[in-house]
Amino acid sequence: MKFVVSTAIWAVVGGISGYLIATHTKGTKVEDVARFVFERDFVPYMSALLGFLLLGAYIASAIIFALAIVNKRVANNRALTGGLGTSPSARKAYPYLVAFYVAYAALLGILTFYEFHPKGPSSMSWPLFLIGLASGVAMVWTGHRLWFLLDEFFRAIWLEAGALASYIMVTILLVAGSAVATGLMPAVSLYSGLVLYQIIYLIAYGWVVSKRDPTMLEVEEPEDA
Repeated sequence: MKFVVSTAIWAVVGGISGYLIATHTKGTKVEDVARFVFERDFVPYMSALLGFLLLGAYIASAIIFALAIVNKRVANNRALTGGLGTSPSARKAYPYLVAFYVAYAALLGILTFYEFHPKGPSSMSWPLFLIGLASGVAMVWTGHRLWFLLDEFFRAIWLEAGALASYIMVTILLVAGSAVATGLMPAVSLYSGLVLYQIIYLIAYGWVVSKRDPTMLEVEEPEDA
């Protein structure tokens, strides 16, 4: 209940603030700048840039975890492996992490392609659909396996980061939806929202990890593994 109330309050405050800003800047240089930004489609271009950066980050993550399987120096570098190290659970988790990030990169790559080529070659539709379907299934399966392979410490981080990112994203969606409905800003594509959520989640994950006690970054073998 507190989540709903606080989200509603932030949405109302954001909507009122946006309306007042739009009203008082109408006919000024601020409005000219805003029109220039939206008319030049800076938002889609920024989404594309961030999308490609995320794609590169997921591919790099898959490579790092693949190296961690065969190279103990990489596995021992907790900054690269997210604190997993060389524990028994971590060694079991690395192959699933490789598969997860490969599938994630493939799915994001397909979404990025269709965002900027919505009328792509029809001959690619079914192959890309099957690749996307297989990638989605692989993400769900590997995510399920990782949930039980890693200990409560890492599961708690994922939950906290996911909850924080979702809270921020819901607030942004409510404010942006109100702004679009009242004509204060143009509609934003679903792809841009997806990219924004991923950026917010990564920031939230980093913030949650930074608040944790570094001495807790020891992965113990779970009883049900």
